[in-house]
Amino acid sequence: MPDIKTLAAARNVDLVNTFTKSLDKLAAMLSTCTPIQAAVGETLHQKKITGKLSEAAYTEGSDIPLSSYAYDDVKTYEVAIKPYRKQTTLQEVKKRGYAAAVDKTDAAMLSDIQRGIKKDFVNVLGGEGVTAVTGKNLVATAANAWAALSNLVEDYGFGDVEAVFLVNPVDFAKQIGESEVFSAFGISYIENWAGLGTLISTGSVAAGTIYATVKGNIKVYVSPTDGDELFGCYTDETGYIAVSHSAELKSLTYDTVAYVGLVFFAEYIDFIVKGTIAATA
Repeated sequence: MPDIKTLAAARNVDLVNTFTKSLDKLAAMLSTCTPIQAAVGETLHQKKITGKLSEAAYTEGSDIPLSSYAYDDVKTYEVAIKPYRKQTTLQEVKKRGYAAAVDKTDAAMLSDIQRGIKKDFVNVLGGEGVTAVTGKNLVATAANAWAALSNLVEDYGFGDVEAVFLVNPVDFAKQIGESEVFSAFGISYIENWAGLGTLISTGSVAAGTIYATVKGNIKVYVSPTDGDELFGCYTDETGYIAVSHSAELKSLTYDTVAYVGLVFFAEYIDFIVKGTIAATA
């Protein structure tokens, strides 16, 4: 039977692999670009482009009518290291065994870390400056959001609209029907929903509300893996998460330490639409 240290090393690899595969699926579902490395503390800018092409008539021999545009910062983000720690006592290991005392609670901690990340990427779609639409039901509201996105994307020349819609599970459940439901990072979603795009279910969105954006607008930034080995942490080339297990003799406890360094954000606030399903009498 392998010793506890061997089990812990194997568990580090397993936790990182499971987390990374799941987050990779989420990133691919939300964004058309691969995760980008950014130094911890590096400032990332959400942008808004204002201005339009001048429609003034040109008079031969005169100055060409001037078109003015501005590329302004709306909000800043940064990649920050978020560490988490859990302790398991020697008594718990002896009472319940390593698998129950350590592995099961490790899984619960990672699930909570995932929940926090899901809230973070939903939060970046809110705030002032987003386009608002309404509709009599979810499909109508999403269609209006898609139309608004199409107009915005066409104005900026960004090409086709590949939309993603985030809704509460209560609203999502009404749309399942015969649709095939997929899962990524603990999130359910339907591809090519209603011919509009990808419909994503998350409790981080209030019932009756829908957020929509285009996939190319969502960026994922992750911190480099430099320094992880100095602290005995295992990670992989993605750097999404680092995990370590170690014994603390002074307290007779076994620590699980994990940290993540990543951020989701919408690069252009112009490409975010918030929909509200109108209440019916």
